[in-house]
Amino acid sequence: MNLHPKVRPLWQRAVILPALVILMAYKALHLPKGILPRALRSIVTHWDYSMFWVLIGSGATRAYIDQPCQFKMPSSFSPKVLVAPEYQLKKEQIRQFCEDGFLGPFDAFSREDMAEFRIQLLSSEHTKSKTYGFCTPRDRHLEMPSLWEHLKHPAITERLAQLLGPDLLCWRSQIFFKGPRSPAIQFHQASTFMVEDYLDPAVFPDDRNELFQLTVWLAVDDATPENGCMQFVRGSHDRVRTVKFGGEEGFYNAQFSLEFDRDPSRIVTLPVQSGQFVIFAERCIHGSPPNTTDHYRLALNARIIPTHVPVYTNKEKYRSVYNGGKYVLKNWGVAVLRGEDSHQLSRTADIDQLHSQVAKRGQKAA
Repeated sequence: MNLHPKVRPLWQRAVILPALVILMAYKALHLPKGILPRALRSIVTHWDYSMFWVLIGSGATRAYIDQPCQFKMPSSFSPKVLVAPEYQLKKEQIRQFCEDGFLGPFDAFSREDMAEFRIQLLSSEHTKSKTYGFCTPRDRHLEMPSLWEHLKHPAITERLAQLLGPDLLCWRSQIFFKGPRSPAIQFHQASTFMVEDYLDPAVFPDDRNELFQLTVWLAVDDATPENGCMQFVRGSHDRVRTVKFGGEEGFYNAQFSLEFDRDPSRIVTLPVQSGQFVIFAERCIHGSPPNTTDHYRLALNARIIPTHVPVYTNKEKYRSVYNGGKYVLKNWGVAVLRGEDSHQLSRTADIDQLHSQVAKRGQKAA
């Protein structure tokens, strides 16, 4: 079943809608899933009834952008770990994060650090990923020791730990090459990253309503309103929204508009200086306006989870519809960012060994 988000002609919807009703009934009756084709088995397994109802009730013109969930406000705003005083978050900051869905910016690196790092990132832009075998900015931390060292800076890890707990995994990273005069990235959100595949989630928390994932976004260049700095919709992490297919907005190769209250007073444009970073919940609606300058704007993000949250469970490859590719996972693995992984629920990358191999290849080339 092709679930690429777009407006379907009437004849296709006439086929899709009865099929969705049948699949929802199949799920409700707890019939055996193993006999179904993979795509249908995934829908029956991972879609909840609200996802079916929105698609069916709208005539296949609207859908949830990701698996539905609602943010559960914690009972305490105390930090989950004690850290060095220079990285300590106050209870008021944690409360602010829980109310707004984002926090920062915080200082981490000097402009001189970022100037050297920028050269390394730009050199990787058109090179094949050693993890996936094609050109992608995704998960370069598995093959770039300098990138990993930047992510492991205590200014980053110690603040993440206060929000998520002491033991943390990085399951994904991405370099953002926002080129000169490049277009906007429309407002979007995610929960378990079913938004990428529309069939299988990537992340499997015990409770989707809990805070189970954070994104850290590091500015390599100054991010300004002119070159497309991040924008957040304050408090929008309260729940996952629906999308309307089609329209003028686009998210990479997908065409949809996220349905939410676009009250300008809630939209926060957040400039971030080179070497600073922001922490946000992926469910907080976010995007970036176009780069109206003649210069690159480089940034880096990483998605962080506690060690008790599994990723890509029993998956050999993962599909990203809006990025137009399949990611074979044989060289991928979660990497321990802080603490230790006593749960071992996901394929794990020996990141020190991977980086050692990179260094050996560099020595041979020299």
